[in-house]
Amino acid sequence: MADPRQIIATICPALADSPSMDAFLGMAVELTDRGFFGKLAPYAIAYRACHLFTIAGGDGGSPVFGMGQVASMSEGGLSVSFATNAASNSDGLDTTKYGKLLLGLIKSRPTMGVNMAGLGGYKC
Repeated sequence: MADPRQIIATICPALADSPSMDAFLGMAVELTDRGFFGKLAPYAIAYRACHLFTIAGGDGGSPVFGMGQVASMSEGGLSVSFATNAASNSDGLDTTKYGKLLLGLIKSRPTMGVNMAGLGGYKC
């Protein structure tokens, strides 16, 4: 079975090198239903930790709460527009590449009538 730390080191080196890695990993462990993901739980935990790190601005960028994908950019006068995700029910998971990986993992699992991925409040 893969280890979330190894996955993080591979997909998000900025988090792997961060002194706050243990905190983000701990949050991800607490927020992820290992029973739902089964043998893929380490991936779900790693994706969630990287997502949380990214939305907190830990990747060197600014926090992205509530922002969609960049729809347009300008250089002179600096203008950036973000796409709206009005139809999205992912509670922000679709705002980072790691959240999108987690959403893909969720969609790959049979739900069997349970809360979507045991996301503790996330509705997909």
